[in-house]
Formats: sequence, structure tokens, C-alpha cells
Amino acid sequence: MLPIFLGGMAGFRSIPSAWLAKSNAFSGAFLFAVTVFLWIPELAHVEPDRSLPWGLWIVLGYFLQFALDSRSKGLEHGHIHHHDPNPWPAYIGLLIHSVVEGVPMLRLPETEQLAFALSLGVHNLPIAALLAFWLRQCGIPLRQVLFALVGMSLAAPLGAGFGILLPLDLPGMEGFIGGLVVGIFLHVSSTILFELQKDHRLPTGLWLIVIIGLLSGFGLSQFIH
Repeated sequence: MLPIFLGGMAGFRSIPSAWLAKSNAFSGAFLFAVTVFLWIPELAHVEPDRSLPWGLWIVLGYFLQFALDSRSKGLEHGHIHHHDPNPWPAYIGLLIHSVVEGVPMLRLPETEQLAFALSLGVHNLPIAALLAFWLRQCGIPLRQVLFALVGMSLAAPLGAGFGILLPLDLPGMEGFIGGLVVGIFLHVSSTILFELQKDHRLPTGLWLIVIIGLLSGFGLSQFIH
């Protein structure tokens, strides 16, 4: 919740495109590294369901996020939009994305909960900045923008609460939850990194930030293990 409010405060000012590119470069690389080095290996320890392997849920999560992009207009991977007379459908798509992301939170061991929360925090800080900036650009009153940020800050905790209600004793449920979120993380992080390229080139400064993000994600995964 804290990164969302910090990002929202930043978004009340004009967001330099260079800052947005750098923050997205770090968050995309960090999320990708944590997913590859921590969450996918964790899934490998989940006992697979004989009929439905967890790899199927990764694919489902990936394309669920693909579908959510059409509603959220890519806010979750750093798109800046022009004025929109009705930004709320995109906001609802972003909320759905955040709720689904939060589902595994309280199902993880305590040390992994911290890593998961850090992953979401790094991912959501620039999104919150972009959301606040965009809503103000669309002429949304300050009070409504604040309510929107509060709603976004509650989305992942609500998802975590919903995750507690899911019966993990059902065959394949653990793989379903983990695979779904891994698929979403892979889609968001790879899309962020892909969109950093201009004319299939990545500036040297952004390359350095990407490498730092990858090393940070790798370091976190090793610390947890």
C-alpha cells in the first residue's frame, strides 16, 4: 500500500518521460528476475495434478493479462494516455489486475510473503504515479483521484484475502494460483522490457538500469532461499 501512495504523490506533479522510462526499466527487470529465479522454481515443487499441469495455468495467466490490457489500456506496464473523457473502465481493468496479483500473498511461507510484497511494491510504484498523473490530465477532481489510489492500494490485500478462502486441498489448486500469477508477471515484465526499445535499440543508460533490476531480483531470490 505504501508504494502506491508514494507513487500517487509523485504523480500529482508532471512526470518526466525519462523518469518513467527508468522506473519501468527497473521494475520490469526486477519483476522478471524474481519470477524466473524465485516463483517458477517454487512452482516446480508443487505436486502437479495428473490431468492439469501448472504450466497450463501460466499460459492462462499470461493470456488473462493479455485480455485485461484491452480494458486497462496498458497502464500496468507504463503507458501514458491522452485525455480520456471516461478513464474509469481502464481503472477497473487495473484493479482486476491488482486483485489477481495479490491472491497468492497469504498462501506463501512467511519469508516468501515479504519477497512477494516487495515485488508488488516495486511493480506498483510507477503505475500509481502514472495513474494519478493520467487521472488529473483527464480532469478528474482531486478527491476522486485520491479515492482511486485508495482503491488501488486495497486491491492486492483484497486479493490476498480472497486467496485465503480458496480451498488448497482441491487437486491442482496450489498450481492454479501460482501458475496464474506467474503468467501475469511474465506478461507484464516482458511487455515493459519490450516497450523500452525504440527502433529495436535500448539506450546504454536503460541497459544499466535493467541489469541492476535483474541483479536485484536475483539477489532477493537467493536471500529468500
